[in-house]
Amino acid sequence: MALTWGLIIIGIALLLLGGYRWQQAQSFSRNSAQVMGEVINHDRTLHVEGRGPIHLPKGGRLSEDEALAMAGLPPGGRFNIESIQYAPVVRYQDQRDGWHEIISPLAVPSPTPAVGENVALVYRLDAPHEASLPGTRGWLIGVPLVLGFALCAVGLRLLLRGGGG
Repeated sequence: MALTWGLIIIGIALLLLGGYRWQQAQSFSRNSAQVMGEVINHDRTLHVEGRGPIHLPKGGRLSEDEALAMAGLPPGGRFNIESIQYAPVVRYQDQRDGWHEIISPLAVPSPTPAVGENVALVYRLDAPHEASLPGTRGWLIGVPLVLGFALCAVGLRLLLRGGGG
């Protein structure tokens, strides 16, 4: 029964998180402007098993040995690299001609979009340093909503079948 209620509680928490992020996105979009920005670099993070994320200097694609050397770890297979993640750094100009930079909250296994590529983003008119790439908001809202719904559905099914042991 504890497993069943645990699934339901975690599911509800994820649904609330997704709903909160959706509400924040709606508020953000009502008071924002869309502009084009340029990818100027990539924020790089090395994930090594048992060590957690290690932030590396900004730049392009790295080999595993280069990433280990930058992190101050010896190369040669002593460390199990889980991944090297790249998040685009985007520079944009607001309507008052101020320049700003943001780092995408979503990182991927390859440095995309490429440096020099133009991307659309939205920023708050009353706080131009607060911006987001439109594609990232869908992930930050959709993932908790889908997982929350799935966990609630599994928990409720177990509860109704009486097998929530």
